[in-house]
Amino acid sequence: MYTINMKITSILLKKIKELQNIDDTVVKGLYTLSTRSFLIIILLGTFVTIALYPFMPTKIMIWYLLLLVLMVYRIYLTYSFYKKPDKFTMKRWYNKFTLYAIFTALLYASLGIYHIHALNHYYQLFIATVLLGLSAGSTFSLSQDLRLSILYIAILLFPLIMTLPFVVDMPLNIILAIILLMYCIAQIIIMYGIHTQRKKMDNLESKHTLFHGLFKNAPLGVFTYNENLDIIDCNSELSRVFMSDVQNIIGMNLNNLPDARPLSIFKKAFEDGFGAYEGSYVSIHGDYFWLEVKAFSFADKINNNLVGIGIIENKTKEHSALQKLEHMVKHDALTGLLNRRGLRNYLGELIKNENHKTHYSILFYLDLNQFKGINDSLGHAIGDKVLLIVARRLETLLDKGCIVSRLGGDEFIIMLPFSSETEKKSNLKAQKYSENIQDIFSEPFIIQDMYLHIHTSIGIVLIKPGEKNTEEILRHADLSMYKAKNIASHISYYDASLDEKQKALFLLQHNLAYATQRNQLELFFQPIVKMKNEELISAELLIRWNHPTKGILSPEEFIPLAIKVGLLSKITWWIVDKACQQIARWKNDGQWKLQYISININATQLIEKDFAKLFFQNLKRYGLETSDILLEITERSLIDNFQNAQSVINDLKNHGVRCAIDDFGTGYSSLSYLKKLSFHTLKIDRTFIKDLGQSPKELILVNTILDIGRLFDYNIIIEGIENEQQKSALLEINDDLSYQGYFYNKAVEAEEFTKKFLA
Repeated sequence: MYTINMKITSILLKKIKELQNIDDTVVKGLYTLSTRSFLIIILLGTFVTIALYPFMPTKIMIWYLLLLVLMVYRIYLTYSFYKKPDKFTMKRWYNKFTLYAIFTALLYASLGIYHIHALNHYYQLFIATVLLGLSAGSTFSLSQDLRLSILYIAILLFPLIMTLPFVVDMPLNIILAIILLMYCIAQIIIMYGIHTQRKKMDNLESKHTLFHGLFKNAPLGVFTYNENLDIIDCNSELSRVFMSDVQNIIGMNLNNLPDARPLSIFKKAFEDGFGAYEGSYVSIHGDYFWLEVKAFSFADKINNNLVGIGIIENKTKEHSALQKLEHMVKHDALTGLLNRRGLRNYLGELIKNENHKTHYSILFYLDLNQFKGINDSLGHAIGDKVLLIVARRLETLLDKGCIVSRLGGDEFIIMLPFSSETEKKSNLKAQKYSENIQDIFSEPFIIQDMYLHIHTSIGIVLIKPGEKNTEEILRHADLSMYKAKNIASHISYYDASLDEKQKALFLLQHNLAYATQRNQLELFFQPIVKMKNEELISAELLIRWNHPTKGILSPEEFIPLAIKVGLLSKITWWIVDKACQQIARWKNDGQWKLQYISININATQLIEKDFAKLFFQNLKRYGLETSDILLEITERSLIDNFQNAQSVINDLKNHGVRCAIDDFGTGYSSLSYLKKLSFHTLKIDRTFIKDLGQSPKELILVNTILDIGRLFDYNIIIEGIENEQQKSALLEINDDLSYQGYFYNKAVEAEEFTKKFLA
């Protein structure tokens, strides 16, 4: 029995050690409650001293003096705690209290373990009673600290319990020891239970306080209501949401809400346990809100009924911000019109509309023809003002239900939904609208006292009833607008032939990617000769594409496509390699009689990384001189790449490579190029020669161009001589010119060129 009790005590002490946490509240409670026990401890010590003095006067007086000193110090310590709490940390105040409480318990425990042997059994029972009473009183004074309470009782009673079995002259000593042990264990269990219960109560109170605080101070409107939909209670946030006093809200029936849209979810909470609503709400004062409302119910076991809880979150600001964000996402920042995404959403809604099943709709795709020049010359600020005026003018055309969209840059789309049930009427309406659109561009755009004239190209798509593919609609619009830019009227309707042309162009592009690998590209050479005696000087290398189904294609038919799809570099280096091979072959065969071979290079090719380095590597691989090849750079390509190309041209020139301006006179800044770049050759474009001899003005113009070339000491070659009249007219101006053209010889393959001019 004794062993079992000790094990129970050990288990309890272990759990208690894990449970108790010391904080400021515990320390303050210990000092506060202990002040009431000091007098009792001193009085009890006094009675013990008087009772035992006849039997052990010296010992008991020493014991009493020690008790008085200890208690005076504890009283001083308590006084200091209240007067100077910052003198020590709370942990140190706690340690001091615990230490001197243990000393007090040890001092009283000495009565039961040391002095009890010198007394008769009546006084032995008196000491046991004193220690038992002191332990009972400590459960209150030390109740703030469970561990200290148990330790205090253990120090008081366990020495006595351990001593009693050895006090042989005391009746029932063993039974008394067991009873005291059981009392001690019972006290520990009771204190542990009280502590656990208090902790649970504290937790419940804390939760209640927390929930009450959440209810009252939550940033959400919270209220409770009964099954009749009467509001029982609410927090202050709900009153702020509805701008009404709490007193006015409590007792109000939800059936009387000015806006009944959320009402159903409050009823649903009692039926299904939960309900939710998100949407607009108009208050009794006519104020607009966007609310997220949730409702649920729980069983009130005390009153045996259901209670509903409503939670209302005011999301008016968030909803407004979201609407603004959605507007920004779908609208152009400059003009406020629908942007590309907004247009796609609009088209998506249009094809879902019931009217789309029976009606044609019309799409106009506009591109401003002169806008790039305005941006480049006058700046983007002026360009933006032009776009704003265009947007406003287009909006004046709109019928009800029509929209204008800006796709980006200078591209606009006008949509006329559900124009007619017949294709004929829709076509007539499209024609009328396109004319009206062009009319708004007839008036100049006046910005900062400048009169700017802009015209537009218009692609028109009749959207058939039931058409579902919005991507195809926009693709058709793009095709029709592209065609409009290249015709005189600048108005084009989409038809299936545009798709056929586009597919043919795509196939051509696909085939071009493999033309070099399949040896479909061929080199042709056109001789360049002196005009006065037709002495052979050089030859221009021209490329032809021997297409498997379309036959021989000229560079004008596929080089623009190569530039567009990024194949120009690949084709150019193929030409350079083949040209170097041919020149090396002529040299090895002893047939090289030319000053150079000229190769056409687009200026965009020049500005690629390491062009000069790669070019020199090709010459070195075939053992050629830098003078063997002349690079012809078209003036049109030089216009857009002049600054970057200039350094490459100078680098080539410094290494002995000669360059020519091809198609000279067709660009806009020819004289500036002549001044800034020392080209070797000027090639006069055929457009200046075509009508030579028929108009005196043409002769004067050509003579002027030749004078400019001679002024800069350029070698001059005339392109496109096709008849004797052109040649004779030029001989009269200057007989030191060179020329090429059908009059002397067309471009021929390398083998024929070799036999005819080099063999």
